[in-house]
Amino acid sequence: MNNVTDWTSEEGITEEEKIYYYRKAGQIGYEVLNSVKDMIKPGVPIIQICETAEEMILKKGADGFGFPTNVSINNIAAHYSSPFGDESLIPDAGSIKLDIGIHCNGYIADTATTIILSPELKELKIAAEEGFNAGMEIIQAGTLPSVVGKRIEETIASYGYRPIRELTGHKLGRYELHGDKRLPNISSPYDPVEGALDVGEAYALETFASSGTGSIHEVVGTKTIYMLLPRRVPLRNPVSRKIYSTAFKKYKTLPFAERWLTAYDDFNRARVRFALRELLNGGGVIAYPPLADEKGSYVAQHEHTFIITKDDGVIITTQPPFDFEVPDSLQEKSDTVIEEEE
Repeated sequence: MNNVTDWTSEEGITEEEKIYYYRKAGQIGYEVLNSVKDMIKPGVPIIQICETAEEMILKKGADGFGFPTNVSINNIAAHYSSPFGDESLIPDAGSIKLDIGIHCNGYIADTATTIILSPELKELKIAAEEGFNAGMEIIQAGTLPSVVGKRIEETIASYGYRPIRELTGHKLGRYELHGDKRLPNISSPYDPVEGALDVGEAYALETFASSGTGSIHEVVGTKTIYMLLPRRVPLRNPVSRKIYSTAFKKYKTLPFAERWLTAYDDFNRARVRFALRELLNGGGVIAYPPLADEKGSYVAQHEHTFIITKDDGVIITTQPPFDFEVPDSLQEKSDTVIEEEE
């Protein structure tokens, strides 16, 4: 694999440009999420929702996906993205989490909401939203993640629900979905050396409220999302090597859906699965199986992306207002490219 720093490096990218890319991705995320969520009605195919969101993301000018579209139902908290040929439908009742990820030049917007199809679960959705708001209220440069987690847990608990302890918000980097800092949903012991939030950093803050145990497990036998790791893996099968090369070129080290390789690149489905198994066995990819609380429970999710800036404080990139402009430096670069092409 090529050197990871080839694409994760921010050399030559100004802070103004970086903020612009985060905000552009965030606006696309906001528009797509708020359009596609209206599709979530009983009987609608889940794969139709996933593919509509992903098609819309690209049409709106994103450079790619930060994560495959997730449509996670009831006790499934996260990571359900339709496999190729998925026949699953939105149920008549319950809680449905719509989670999308977008990137512009590697800078990611991660955003999610919950659609409630059962009136008795409305408070569950509110608990997740208010947990997010409570955490967001205290976020600034210097805030400790443990303090954020405490606020989130107290707020969700006040509604009679449990936060999911294993799922956290996460720092974002260029072409990096999960950075070196986390924003927990629960109280954690104070650690004097834990990393405080800092200027220039971007995060996805995501809160989960559950009517179940507040602890998740992997759903066995269902893997549809993968992510390449930055290491070389010898592949003996020539088709596997071609599939690997395509995945690396298109997705780098951002997560991707198995169905993308099958449907978009005209690879045989069986060969795609064989290549992914070969990569898994060789430590070249990791899988993201669906994560679920106990059977019969319900989970709600709420998520936005934010960046801490020097001059404008904390900007939630996936919420309006979207009053930003293309930096002059990027406009100049664009003009230079046009001149060179002519």
